[in-house]
Parts: sequence; structure tokens; C-alpha cells
Amino acid sequence: MKLQAHPLDIPYEFTFTISRHSHTHTTTVIVELTYEENGHTYVGLGEAVPSEFYGENAASVLAFYERLEREHVLADLTPFDLQKLLERFSALEGNMAAKSGIDMAFYDLQGKMLNVPVWKLWGLDPQKAPKSSYTIGIADLDTVKHKTEVALSRGYDVLKVKLGSPNDVSLFETIRRMAPHPQITMRVDANAAWNVKDAIDICQLLHENHVEFVEEPLKLTCTEEDYAELKTNSPIPLMADESCHTLRDIPRCAQYFHSINLKHTKTGGLSEALRMIHAARAHNLNIMLGGFGESSLSITAFAQLSPLVDYCDLDGALLMAEDAYEGILFNGSRFTLPNRPGLGVLPRSKVNA
Repeated sequence: MKLQAHPLDIPYEFTFTISRHSHTHTTTVIVELTYEENGHTYVGLGEAVPSEFYGENAASVLAFYERLEREHVLADLTPFDLQKLLERFSALEGNMAAKSGIDMAFYDLQGKMLNVPVWKLWGLDPQKAPKSSYTIGIADLDTVKHKTEVALSRGYDVLKVKLGSPNDVSLFETIRRMAPHPQITMRVDANAAWNVKDAIDICQLLHENHVEFVEEPLKLTCTEEDYAELKTNSPIPLMADESCHTLRDIPRCAQYFHSINLKHTKTGGLSEALRMIHAARAHNLNIMLGGFGESSLSITAFAQLSPLVDYCDLDGALLMAEDAYEGILFNGSRFTLPNRPGLGVLPRSKVNA
């Protein structure tokens, strides 16, 4: 098996701002795994979506892939040797986004070799996929109004609103007036912005305005007692994102949250995400699939798991000014998984190298 990788620069349609940072573009890394069998050549695609918050960037991803090639980590594997792959990855610390790109390329190869979509490999029903939200990032009021108008004009009826700025109340109330309940479902993501007192007050406001849930409300420096106090006093459900990375985080999250947000950048790929879905169910947690700024390649890969979860926030490619791949198709907040073999992703244009 041969590995090739190259960066992909993708501009955002609008500057994307959360409580921690602002970005005008993102850089992911495209993975191609080439495997030959019985005279046939198969190419599996994947996309690593590194986040500085989790200690990765495009350079670190590419360095990790160079190490894999140098140490022949993949050379003797077939696309069906996932257990061996994951055992080898467990001996290599960190680099979860980089590992995810490889993991999804293995599944793409499996589906292409068997001539079935990945969701069908798992016996899933694509009609069970929930709607996806569309994210409205933090901005000044005029920009927020414009973003909301654009989202509503494109038929998105599930909005995820980023909060965590000094103008939280005015931003939220502006969007809610434009996107009233019950026509528009609204979710809120604070990206670990609030102390426990402020979180309790804001959660009350969100509850009064029919917000479905609030994601990662507390600062990551808050204590266990703070998390327990918020769960006891919050009138709306709480979702873990930055607090939930891999399988070992599930028991703690079950104490302080009602649901978890899975991202392949955190889990290290579809394989770990699938394990986490089953563990979360055993702990009575609801589940959302999320992502970062990325192309439809990795969005479509992660969406293969969507029939198993309660919520989706798979709008990463929708937030981009351009998309290098064709994958899941959106009709407003509803999306359809491709029926093509593997991940079902096709290139739209030449990927930046």
C-alpha cells in the first residue's frame, strides 16, 4: 500500500469566528492510499482536518505521513487490516487528525473493492440520517443578520449559533427574531466560553427561546463541581465537545452532559467514532456528528455514520467559498448520502498540491 498526501487550502465564504479565534481559510491534507490486487489498482481517499486547538496543523500531518512511509507502517497492510492498523496507530502518540485521514481512506478502499457504499458495509439505513445544522459564527450585528439571511434563503431550518462574546445576548436575540420558533430549530455552541454563573443565566434565556441544547458551555478550567452545578441547574440539555475526545472520555461526559459531539479530528477516525457511538448509547447519551472547516471529502466520510446518531452538524463544506469534492448532497438542512462505492466522493477540480 502506497501513501501520498498533499495540502488543500480552502477559503471560508465568511470570516469564521468562535469564542477562541477567527479564520478566513483553512488548510486540510488530502490522503491517497493506492493498493493493487489481482491486476486491479484501487485508490482510497481521505482528508485530515488538523486543528491547532488539538496540537496539529498541515505541517505536522504531513510529517506524520512521512514517518509512516519511512517506517513502512502501511506497506504490508491490505484495506481489510484495520485491526492491525489501529494497533500500530495506538503505539504512535497523538496525531489524531492525521490518523483519521488514513482510517477513512481504508474504508474508502474497502467499499471500492467490494463495490458498495461504506454505509452499506455497516448495514445502515441512509434514510435514518438526521438533519444537519448550519453554523452562524460570531460577528458584528450587521454581519450576523446577513449570515442569517443567507442561511434562511438557502433553506436551512436548523441553525447552530456560536456564542462566547461580550455581545452574546444581542447576537442571539437578533438571530432568534429572524429565525423564529417553531419554524427554525436553534442550537447554541459556546466553545467553552462561560463561567458557571453566567452559563446558568444564559441557559435560562436559551430555554425561554426554545433552544434545543447548548454545546460546551463552561470554560475548560472549571472544576468538577462547576460542571455538576450546571447540569443540576440548566433547564436545557448540555452537550460535550471539547470535553470529549476518545472512548475513555465517555464515562466522565455521562456525569456532566446529556450528549456528546463526535469529530473525526478528535477521535482519530471512523473506527474510534463507531466505538464511541456504541459506548455513548450504553451511557444513555445522545450523539451528534460534527466537524471543522473541511471539504465534502471528510464530511461525506463522517456522514457514513449519520444513521446511528441523533444530531448532525456537518456543515463544514457549506461554510466554504469553494469545495474540491462532490459527496453528500444537501437540500436545505436535509442531506442524502451518495450511493457510489466507498465513501462515494468525486473530485470537482484539481486539488492544490
